[in-house]
Amino acid sequence: MPIKRRRRRGRRAASGRMALLYRATRLKDRADTHVFTFVVTRSATREPDRDVTSKDFCCAHQRWAVAFSRTDASLGVYLVWRGACEGMRVYVDFTFTLLSRDHFTANEGFSGKQVRFSAGCAAQGRGRCVSLAELNAKFADARGEFQLELSMSRVRTLYSCELRAPRLDTPPIAFAGFDWSVSATGGSKEPLSLRLMRLSGEGQRCRVRYALALGEGERRLHSGPLECVCDAEGRTPPWNPRPPSRLLHKGVRLTVELVWARALTELAIPAAGRAATCYDRDKQAWSVRCDMHSETVRMHMLYRDVHHVPRNHLRYVSWSAWLVRSAPAPGEPDAEELPGAPFEHYYAQESADEGLMMETALRVEDVSRPGCPFLHPGGELRVRLEWGDTYLLFQATYHVYDDLCRLQGHQMRREIAALQAENYSLERQLFSYQKSLAYAQAQAGEPTAAESGGRRSPAERSLSTDTEYA
Repeated sequence: MPIKRRRRRGRRAASGRMALLYRATRLKDRADTHVFTFVVTRSATREPDRDVTSKDFCCAHQRWAVAFSRTDASLGVYLVWRGACEGMRVYVDFTFTLLSRDHFTANEGFSGKQVRFSAGCAAQGRGRCVSLAELNAKFADARGEFQLELSMSRVRTLYSCELRAPRLDTPPIAFAGFDWSVSATGGSKEPLSLRLMRLSGEGQRCRVRYALALGEGERRLHSGPLECVCDAEGRTPPWNPRPPSRLLHKGVRLTVELVWARALTELAIPAAGRAATCYDRDKQAWSVRCDMHSETVRMHMLYRDVHHVPRNHLRYVSWSAWLVRSAPAPGEPDAEELPGAPFEHYYAQESADEGLMMETALRVEDVSRPGCPFLHPGGELRVRLEWGDTYLLFQATYHVYDDLCRLQGHQMRREIAALQAENYSLERQLFSYQKSLAYAQAQAGEPTAAESGGRRSPAERSLSTDTEYA
């Protein structure tokens, strides 16, 4: 009986949220596309007085949510930017898609290209996305639940403000869980220097990619892409543009583009001994120990707080790892990325984590040899971790919700196979027609295209043509 009561409470809590982040996928393309799948409960359509909003989730280092609006006849869907602040704007390509229960060609949705989000307009979407009658007929299951897919790509975060003496720094800028500011020094007789500063996360290192620009129009000065590691005090290397003299006294437009910022952790791990402990951005504990029972050194990474994952949820975590050199030579990188990085894993609530083994290129026999480039004083190896995306997903086990995406995946493969077969048949018919035409021309004594132009005939070209479908 106690188990049943816990299940009912969990179900009521899940239904109370009404829009549950179910799955998240990063496509790893040039646009850095992220696809999020939500399970929307029947409360979204049957309880118009309730606020239907998902929990916050992160994409491109910004916090977002999906919200719904309901009228008597239709349902609206909106993408909501949670990190809105004055002076900042975010541009996004996004697509909302309602997943049909029957066939992928019956999916419906809408999209926007480089849609602008700002403090004055933090929600973008469509007030009448689908009629309630159509929603219940084509998309909702017997429980009244339906799946909504959100695709986000080409996300850009820009911040602009006016710099004018005597105030030579910007207000705090929230990005990637940190507060940032840009400070300016010099500008009269001394060279102008601009520096991005991290104001929060004291004592924590992070890698950041950004760009700075001064002015507008043709006289705009641009730094180009900048990438560096913030030190423990949050400082980055300065950018020294050469604008006209006394520019800061007259006032100048400063624009900052923030691309990404990832927290770093560096561990000193005994080559043969106990594990070292660290914490991720969500203050969850991890441990890494050195495994010497193979030809190459391996790092065994354990999620110590795996028992803190909420029941019936999955926690997705991704990270990259480097082996740090003790004394890198001039021009040599200070660390070597581990093979197979970036790493990613799904964690469900368990009493203990079995761990994930990360291979290295360092041979075990080389660790004990004098002059090992990765062995630090005290017989330690140093591992640098860079934390990536983290999502908390509803439903820890394979569920009927998964069947819909698998069904549509198989449908798409069949459609592509049918198109390939049709294309092959058309090419065969074209080749047969070209061959008959060439034979008729030869019988009539007319020169063929190959004889007159010195090029391959269409028939020959068709033989070497391969049409592929992604």
